[in-house]
Amino acid sequence: MLAILGVSTLVLTAWLAVRADMPLLDALRHTAFNVTSVVTTTGFASDDYAAWGGFAVSMFFLLTFVGGCTGSTSGGLKMFRFIVLFRIFRAQMINLLSPNAVVPMLYDGKPIPEDVPQSVIAFSFLYFLAAAIIALVLTELGLDPVTAISSAATAIANVGPGLGNIVGPAGNFSSLPDAAKWVLCVGMLLGRLELFTVLVLLTPRFWRS
Repeated sequence: MLAILGVSTLVLTAWLAVRADMPLLDALRHTAFNVTSVVTTTGFASDDYAAWGGFAVSMFFLLTFVGGCTGSTSGGLKMFRFIVLFRIFRAQMINLLSPNAVVPMLYDGKPIPEDVPQSVIAFSFLYFLAAAIIALVLTELGLDPVTAISSAATAIANVGPGLGNIVGPAGNFSSLPDAAKWVLCVGMLLGRLELFTVLVLLTPRFWRS
């Protein structure tokens, strides 16, 4: 997580200093604060990073999904799942090159239980599917694509600010239609309770057991 924070901060600092002609120390202060806020889903902003340019906006959108450390109360996918997904990707690449190779998947030096990769893949798929469905519903309710997609992402990740002029760091959600606010509330609950908990509660078999 520290590596993601550090690299993202340095890249955006260099971007602002070179492309936006912002003083280096100001660029470092703003990027460090806002990157940390987005990744840890704190919800604060020290500057309107939606006005920093397309590259910065794209980076903040990707950072929206990261989330905090494993076991934290932050939103997002959490670092544990990204690490497991990377281990799965690495094992798949090695097996493509060497079909007979046995590639152990480790986390913190310990073997990952066999059921964990499958559950991480299922959760990640459901996570992004839910965000996509919420974004589609929001566009149907009249929101522009940038507002709809970023609102869906920030709702399910529980980050706070979205992107664009309406829900960006310099805006808020007050002007959205009431129906859109209800949809985003559902997205926030899904993200906070990590999806499967809600789906299990909605399954009739759960109540019969």
